[in-house]
Amino acid sequence: MTERLTALFVPPSGRPPIPLQTIVPSPALAPGEELLLATAAIDHSGRIPARRLLRALSWKPGDTTGAQLLRDAIALSLDPRSPHRIDTRDHVFVPLGLRDLTGIRTGDHVALFAAPRQRLLLVCPMRILHSLITEHWKLPGAAGEPRP
Repeated sequence: MTERLTALFVPPSGRPPIPLQTIVPSPALAPGEELLLATAAIDHSGRIPARRLLRALSWKPGDTTGAQLLRDAIALSLDPRSPHRIDTRDHVFVPLGLRDLTGIRTGDHVALFAAPRQRLLLVCPMRILHSLITEHWKLPGAAGEPRP
């Protein structure tokens, strides 16, 4: 008895090439960029209310936003290819993977910075804002600093 290959079981001769993903460089804030600040809590589904800042950015419900890691924060910008829409309550969505990378958990308060000229919304964990403020206003004698 001899075996024959059947067309159903013959592996394909060549695989189609996998399309390359392009990596978009992370956005950066321009020197002197006007920043608007708000705070909000992130809900269980990864949504954050941001009505005032969305208005300042001229973003509206139904617009789609993409998210990128920007050091310790998350940068949101309009992205027509994204499936994530601003909802009718003016909430933006932050993907779970980026929340995990920045340590943002359900119920956490975050600082939101709008950069209107660059049309960016930055989502910043409060620990980052806290470290920036304490570094800026170091008091003599605080945290091991010598008193004059």
